[in-house]
Amino acid sequence: MNRILRTTLALLVCTSAVLCAQDGAPRKKGTIYKGEVDSLINVVRSSALAAGMEALGADACTTAKLLTAMAHCHRHYHISDGPVVRPSIAFLFKARAADGSFGDANTTAWVVEALQSINPDGYREEVAKARAWLEARQTDEVLDGFDARVSQVLDKVRADVFPEQLGAEAAQRARGWFEGGVALDRAQAAETLLQLVACQAANRKLDAAQDPAATAAVWSPAQAKAFDWLMQQQKDGVFSVSMGGKSFPDPAFTGFGLMALQGKPKAQRTKEEQAVIDAGLRWLLTQQNEDGTFGKQVLNYTTCVVVGALSRWDDPAVAPALQKAQKAILAFQNSEAGGYQRSDRDYGSIGYGGAQRGDLSNLHFSLEALRATGLPPDNEAFQKALVFLQRTQNLKSVNDFSGKLPDPDREGVILDATSGDDGGASYYPGNSAAGYVVLPDGKSVARSYGSMTYALLKSYTLAGVKGNDPRVVAAVDWIRRNWTLAINPGADPALGEKVKYQGLFYYYLVLAQALDAAGIKTIRKVEVNDGVEKSTEVDWRKELRAHLEAMQRPDGTWINSKNGRWMESLDLLCTCYAMGALEHCR
Repeated sequence: MNRILRTTLALLVCTSAVLCAQDGAPRKKGTIYKGEVDSLINVVRSSALAAGMEALGADACTTAKLLTAMAHCHRHYHISDGPVVRPSIAFLFKARAADGSFGDANTTAWVVEALQSINPDGYREEVAKARAWLEARQTDEVLDGFDARVSQVLDKVRADVFPEQLGAEAAQRARGWFEGGVALDRAQAAETLLQLVACQAANRKLDAAQDPAATAAVWSPAQAKAFDWLMQQQKDGVFSVSMGGKSFPDPAFTGFGLMALQGKPKAQRTKEEQAVIDAGLRWLLTQQNEDGTFGKQVLNYTTCVVVGALSRWDDPAVAPALQKAQKAILAFQNSEAGGYQRSDRDYGSIGYGGAQRGDLSNLHFSLEALRATGLPPDNEAFQKALVFLQRTQNLKSVNDFSGKLPDPDREGVILDATSGDDGGASYYPGNSAAGYVVLPDGKSVARSYGSMTYALLKSYTLAGVKGNDPRVVAAVDWIRRNWTLAINPGADPALGEKVKYQGLFYYYLVLAQALDAAGIKTIRKVEVNDGVEKSTEVDWRKELRAHLEAMQRPDGTWINSKNGRWMESLDLLCTCYAMGALEHCR
């Protein structure tokens, strides 16, 4: 579920007013367009029978779209509906090739949806083979699906625009067919049915979002306990950091703390809790510098964290502050404006701020903040970022970086860096906190590791790179082969046991953000035992939630007890990371 969708649902959950359409009527709850959907399905089927057609559609793609829509509509058509769906399923299998595909990528993707929707347990092998074909196929073609259609509807929902308005045009078109006088166009009928059913599904989501019982189900006791602890750490919404025996309010920690508190559904917050959050957000606004940044040190990092908190607030004062922050973050990017050329290692990157070199950790936070401030993914900043992103990925087909650079962890050591080819990512080109692989020719490959590979996947998604892009496919394949929640995977065993746990809670946060942003529901985990490869499906949300809940301490906090590097010895930071990860596990 993308960020716009989450925001839309949150706004609709949180409002205490009666939502009304532009004509003043409240949003209709329950099933909408029931008559139009039933009538259109009847027209499609009866006309197919009258024409002696094998299936509901004239081709595999149209048939698959119709079956998918039927499965998701209020009637929930299933394989048990026999002659209504069975001939169309048989028709689809006639189009199946030996490699498991059903035609082009778009058709195959829709057939997979249809088979899974109509008979979830009946075509596992066929679906798995078709999916493998899709994953292996290198194509720029954009593949959508039913979930994407629902998201498109929800992305357009506003306080006075609801699914019933967004499906009005499709409903009118459907009435033209079943009331007579208009010749049926089957391909257009499939798109029309999909739109009507997507509106039905979107309306159900809005119903659930406004249902107190449903809302309660996504706020767990573990989150509630951590929320209560965080409330005890703040003063007037502001979180402080202690250094050198002194404690002082800090914009970055306040940003993290407020994001964690904002994870509680607004409808469940008490008046006092909301007042604390509002007070903290108002304080953050006062901390903005003239150039749009926040804080006094590591300016880009702090600014991105603060944007994360402010962008979730609906106060009118936020908009100008976010626009100033956007300009500041863009100014930090290493590009032509700063004298960088595309051939430079750091081109397109963003670092902590100032003249510091760029890295993937700061870049993924920056890209997220830029999107939160309204910058579209086709902006040139994202295109420049892709140059750097590719150079952090161990994928020879896209990584053009090679050369000598100093090892920041070993005085006087020069690395002769080159790219690996496992699809994962390192901290910045040629550098990895997980160690290096030294090749026979003396060149070194910066090892891919978990948190940076998820940062790469998240960044590619924010930059508009599609899931079937070879770069994304390679990153996801690394994740599949290194799936674990026990450690931050990828570290060189020679570095010792402790290194496996560095940045562990940061890893959990970025993992959840990346998989959610990329729309990945399950991970097909790959394990190799005695040379035999075995894969199993993992519900990452369920597994991550259970893992974090098991790690929570009695007082509601989390802490990295095995490696405190990167400030993970602080319970405040680890707790905020964990809360951020859990918010994506709904």
